[in-house]
Amino acid sequence: MKPVRFALLALTMAANLSAQEDAQSLTADCDGGSAAACVSLARYYAQGIGVSTDIRRAELLSLRGCDNGAPEGCTQLGRWLLEGLYQNPDEQRAVALFRRACDAGDGGGCDQASLAYERGSGVSANIGLATSYAGRACDDSYAQACFRLGDRFERGIDVAQDLTRAAGLYQQGCDLAEANSCVRLARMYEDGRGVAHSVRLAVAYYRKACQVGNNAACHLAALKAEGLN
Repeated sequence: MKPVRFALLALTMAANLSAQEDAQSLTADCDGGSAAACVSLARYYAQGIGVSTDIRRAELLSLRGCDNGAPEGCTQLGRWLLEGLYQNPDEQRAVALFRRACDAGDGGGCDQASLAYERGSGVSANIGLATSYAGRACDDSYAQACFRLGDRFERGIDVAQDLTRAAGLYQQGCDLAEANSCVRLARMYEDGRGVAHSVRLAVAYYRKACQVGNNAACHLAALKAEGLN
C-alpha cells in the first residue's frame, strides 16, 4: 500500500504545483492587460486553486476583466452572487451585472438576465424583457435559451403562439446540439405544425437528437424510419 500512497501523494503535489504555476502565469497576463486572464484568475481565487481562497480578490478580478473588455467577468460575478459564494446572495446586483454583460456582448449574461426576468428574481417579472434577452442569448449560441424561447412560442406561454417562430428557434437550438430542440423540431415536422409535414425530416431530427444523447429519440427515429420503407 505504501508505494500506492506515495504515488498518490506525488500526483497531488504535482497537480498543486501545476495549479500554482498556472495562477502565476494568469497573474502575469492579467497584470499585462489581458482581461480574459483576469476573469480566469478570479476563478482560481474563488475556488482556492493554486492560491489561497480570496473571495474579495475574485470579485475585483472579475470586475477588472469586465471593465476591460471581457464582459463574461460580470456574468461570472453575477452567478457567484446567486449561487452562494457570498453569505448573502444579492439578486438585484446580480441582474445588473447580467444586463451589463449582455449589453457588452456576452450571451451568458443575456441568458441569465432572461431567467431573472422570467422568474422575477431581483427584478419584477417581465416576460417581454425575458423574451428579448433570451433571443439575444440564442443568437449568441446559448442553446438552452433557444429551447426555452421556442417552447414559449410553441405553447403560447405569456406570448402569442407562433409555431413558425418556435420551429425556427428549435432549429437554432438543434444546430447547437441541444437534444430537446431536435426532438421538438422532429415532432413539428412529423405533425406539420409550423413547418411543412415531412416524416423524412422528422426522422433526421430524431436521429440528430439520438446522436447528442437523447435515448428516447433513438427509438423514435427507428420507429418512424420503418414507415418510410
